[in-house]
Amino acid sequence: MRRLAACFGLGLIVVGVALPRPGHAASAPRVERHAQYAPPASRAPQVLTESSLTRLRAEGRSVLWVFFTDKREGDAASFARSLQGVGARMTEHAKARRARETGGAFVPDYYDLPVPADYVDAVARSGAAVRHVSKWLNAMTVEADEGEARLIAALPFVRVVIPARRSRRVAPVPDGTAPPAPEGLEVPPIRTEIQGSAPSLPKPTNYGASVTPLTGINAIAAHDSGWSAATVIVGMFDSGFDKSHNATSPLLRIAEYDFVFHDGETANQAGDAAAAWDHGTGTWSVLGGYYPVNMIGPAFNARFLLAKTEDIRSETPVEEDNWVAAAEWADSIGVDVISSSLAYFDFDGTANDYTYANLDGHTTVVTLGALMAARRGIVVANAMGNTGGAPGSLWAPADADSILSCGAVDSNNIIASFSSRGPTFDGRTKPEVVAQGVSTPWAVAGMPSVVGSASGTSLSTPLVGGAAALVREAHPEWTAAQVRQALMTTADKAATPDNNYGWGRVNVVKAIYGSTLGGIVAPKPFNLLVPINNGTVSKPPNVTFLWRKAFDPQGSALTYKLQLRGTAPDSSIFEATTTDTTVVYTGYLGPSKVYEWTVTAIDPELNERVSKDRFRFTTTSTTDVDIPPPAPPRVTLFQNRPNPLRSSTQIDFTMVGPSGSVPVTLRIFDLSGRLIRTLVNSYSAVPNGWSVPWDGLDGNGRRSASGIYYYQLTVGRNTYSRSLVLLR
Repeated sequence: MRRLAACFGLGLIVVGVALPRPGHAASAPRVERHAQYAPPASRAPQVLTESSLTRLRAEGRSVLWVFFTDKREGDAASFARSLQGVGARMTEHAKARRARETGGAFVPDYYDLPVPADYVDAVARSGAAVRHVSKWLNAMTVEADEGEARLIAALPFVRVVIPARRSRRVAPVPDGTAPPAPEGLEVPPIRTEIQGSAPSLPKPTNYGASVTPLTGINAIAAHDSGWSAATVIVGMFDSGFDKSHNATSPLLRIAEYDFVFHDGETANQAGDAAAAWDHGTGTWSVLGGYYPVNMIGPAFNARFLLAKTEDIRSETPVEEDNWVAAAEWADSIGVDVISSSLAYFDFDGTANDYTYANLDGHTTVVTLGALMAARRGIVVANAMGNTGGAPGSLWAPADADSILSCGAVDSNNIIASFSSRGPTFDGRTKPEVVAQGVSTPWAVAGMPSVVGSASGTSLSTPLVGGAAALVREAHPEWTAAQVRQALMTTADKAATPDNNYGWGRVNVVKAIYGSTLGGIVAPKPFNLLVPINNGTVSKPPNVTFLWRKAFDPQGSALTYKLQLRGTAPDSSIFEATTTDTTVVYTGYLGPSKVYEWTVTAIDPELNERVSKDRFRFTTTSTTDVDIPPPAPPRVTLFQNRPNPLRSSTQIDFTMVGPSGSVPVTLRIFDLSGRLIRTLVNSYSAVPNGWSVPWDGLDGNGRRSASGIYYYQLTVGRNTYSRSLVLLR
């Protein structure tokens, strides 16, 4: 077994039991590209593996992975029913990201289903302490002794029990320019509040020490073009974060969680090592720091999720399940990019450590987690490791085939001697890309005004993660794989990739504007203004909506689509299109209700940019609020013609009643209740007759499959529906 050297600034070194190869009884499940119903997996011939027993007997109490045979999904019909309501546990940003990956609407799948609660409870009744539960892997981790492990293995729905991989985190090694932490440094008081909104930070005029690394990846030129990751959510996975440093305090945090102490505070707290937050503060500042004249990160206007996944206390092993748990949490919130300066391999040379043969892209648990994140639309940037020079010196999860594994170069674009090398065990080229990881400026935790520097692939990784956030902002229509491809194919060694540099140093501007993927860059981000977020609106006589102007990189004129909706699902109230930046709404709004509004900028080629904000307001409860008109006394919804339809059909309906106007919507749904397309969403005079065409396309212009659909008409407060048949 090869023993690996210490890692400079990398973040983590892991050891543990090698997972058996896929296809063997004790292997962790593969991550499949399609997640449809499948029958339950059979139990392994030896559920409690020999490697688990060996570790249990050596340690007395160990951390174990418990994999289950199924999720109680039953047959295909019950599986479909189980998926109902899954979306309620995800943000709209998360669902939109998933929809982009499939080229259509968000459709939940097997990996969204939670592990059955009674399975978790049964394992807990063994006496084992529950650490994390993974819906992606249909597994959980526990701390157990041998007796408890045998009780768990006897449960009929447990497929296999294997050891969790462990590590000790090697502290990052500064390059000598960062001053030492002062003696007796006090831990600041715990702060649990999360910033809900913040103004966009202006482009700095002085980048300080960050000029060289940002020029190397052409990020400053991207800032000059108006990109700053303002619409992107970035997840930082590391050892803790100083949120009061001058470089990090201006940044917008939308969520944070400590997966070590299981609370909502990611800064240092009681029980932490004094240096716990050093590495995470540094990497966060490299990616998004905003401290003009001192340092700037490429993605300074991103929204951040902070995940404290690493415990640096010297005698405490750190398991990779923290990383997987953090990835699932970040996925549900809607993270677009994960920057992880962590890696897992070997620390004490025991028989249970990973081997090079395990670095094949689908064996280690942390690699499976990274694969799953990538296939759910998250761009994952992860450090290669700092044991470079020899071929195959990378660490997991850098062996994953769908992520951006990051090597390090110096300011002259020469590969760093410590930067780990490819290939993977199965022969794939690694890393994907490189950025400056030698003497890279970073914020010094606990010293609010101090910027030092450090070296390691953990410093190049956040530069690449920030580059990915800029590309994602410019191309919201691209999938995660396309963002990755654009960064690789426009890097400076793309013509001759190798296992030292990969495809080379990234170039953000080329990735945005010069990729062979094509596609016109979407309009630039813009803000909503009035009604203010979480404000109060008095109605009548009307509500005025106002937003800032967006700009088109091609110089074309833009149109704007305002959407006003209630906070209940599918509760669209009003939609209007304009070339101005204001709309006045004169329709009905109920008293003491919460409404949400967004605006979308659209260029002549129909590329869209949704506003950076999604504002909400509450109407007052005064009695002078408009009273909605009654629903028309007679509404007739006719059968579509022709039916079945092949290329197009007409849907007719009439409204007869008192004069006035009412809200009218007409939507197409499939049999599962999934919205296919909205054909009408407006106000209409009464009486009136409508004849609405449907060409069989969904809301994204894609051909709908053959099958039974139904069309639903809502007039005022009444709803009418009929079914139709589409034949291809």
